[in-house]
Amino acid sequence: MNTPATDLALVIEHANRFEAVAADGFEGRPYQSDLDQLVERVRAHPVPDLAPKVAHALGIMIGFIEDSDPAGRFAPKVAILRAAVRKLEQL
Repeated sequence: MNTPATDLALVIEHANRFEAVAADGFEGRPYQSDLDQLVERVRAHPVPDLAPKVAHALGIMIGFIEDSDPAGRFAPKVAILRAAVRKLEQL
């Protein structure tokens, strides 16, 4: 059985994986397939409610990025992360 600390570690681990996929896309590398596979992996994970928790963590990450980037230089990366959040929130 997973403990809350384990759940939090999984949330952070998966949020970081989404950030890496978004970084690939930001740098011009193909990312859509990796994004879709990661969304499916998170949604299928046996930990209850992992997808909405990861989506919430990504929302916080997006806020940090936007707050530290008033010029919008990382807007493409944020757009990829927002797409991940939308996909994670779909039923």
